[in-house]
Amino acid sequence: MVAFHHDTLIPVRLEEQRIVADYHGSRLEVDAARYQDTEGRQGIPFSGGRLNLEYNRQLQPFRARGCSGDVGEYFRLASSSPMVRDAVQGAVSAIGSAPWRLERARLPEYFKGSERAAAALEEQYQYASYVWHKWTATGARAHLRDWINDILQFSLISGFYLGELIAPFEEVLINGKRRRVICPEIPLTLAPWTVEEWIFLDNPSNMIAVSQRTYDQIDSFGNSGPGNIILPWEKVIHSAYMPASNGDLEGRSIIRPAFQPLKMKQKLLQIQALGIEVSALGLLCVTQDPSMPMSEDALSTLQTNLDNWTAEQCNYLILPPGNHTVDFKTPSQVTPDLTAQLAALDGVIGKALGNSHKLMGISSHGSFAARSDASSEARNNLEHLGLYTARVVERVLHQFIALNFPLDAAQGMIFCPAVNHAAIVEPDKARRA
Repeated sequence: MVAFHHDTLIPVRLEEQRIVADYHGSRLEVDAARYQDTEGRQGIPFSGGRLNLEYNRQLQPFRARGCSGDVGEYFRLASSSPMVRDAVQGAVSAIGSAPWRLERARLPEYFKGSERAAAALEEQYQYASYVWHKWTATGARAHLRDWINDILQFSLISGFYLGELIAPFEEVLINGKRRRVICPEIPLTLAPWTVEEWIFLDNPSNMIAVSQRTYDQIDSFGNSGPGNIILPWEKVIHSAYMPASNGDLEGRSIIRPAFQPLKMKQKLLQIQALGIEVSALGLLCVTQDPSMPMSEDALSTLQTNLDNWTAEQCNYLILPPGNHTVDFKTPSQVTPDLTAQLAALDGVIGKALGNSHKLMGISSHGSFAARSDASSEARNNLEHLGLYTARVVERVLHQFIALNFPLDAAQGMIFCPAVNHAAIVEPDKARRA
């Protein structure tokens, strides 16, 4: 068999287990068996099963997502910042409320005309349809929408989602016959802050297990259970959001680029709140007459009067004889106005969180075309998150189809149905106009 390199058109021959190529008159031989195993290293900075990819020293290594009982800095910011909550909840609500459906797989061209492949596709679709029915049944204790909520919430805030796969044996009607198969339930979500160690060999792509630390989880009777739990990798479903590579198991939280601006905004809000608390009633200044200074009794009486000045009572001030003056500074003169600084930070945070389109939509700034582009950006963001979520669900279906149909899997005939959703955001040009 002869193949050609797409750039230099160098003839390449496959001879037994060796690749032989003529490269500018030189003969190159590469053992084909070399491609069966991984030799390189991805270079993701792991140390003893712990990832050290966080560049911000304030968040390394476990501060970002915590460990065991500490939920981490990211979750604290997500629960205390309205903008983070809006970014996460907006995506979860839009995607979780969209109609979801299971689509029958199409037979690949490679298997066209194969009756065995067509039969395998039909059997696998019937099995997947039953699983889908379990996940979306009305009144079910755990629903697909609950799972979508967990996938998005933990992925966006902590950077990755982790769940434990649970699948009891059930009898399912496939091709008119009862067949005993294992059917997955909605996965049990595992909190990101319980992950103590990623256990892998050589490369994170060769995952073996995940180590959980759960010393802080105590039941109603005071029992804590095993402090360290080792879960085999086949027993969990894992997905990282915007990872540096497929070896980055912890992904990227949307709060990471917004961390410093969020801290700055919190500080400015504290300063403004303190200024309002101290100076909301204005400032009263009394200037003494140099030629007739006040007596100690007069100063004491005046100080007592000013100390008791509150908004709930009608105050008055009687000064002793002399050309003393009283100057009242209004609240607008003494209370700090940080509106411009906060608005600038809102813009930076909005871009970092991916919800700058909301700022454009609710503000009066920018042209109609700019606001239209912002709406288009919002749809793209939500469509991306919808596809990310569907990918997680499809992986679970694919895994259990392969387990229940091992002969089909051995022949490469796994036809996993697609998980899809309706349009998450429908453009409404008349309303926007």
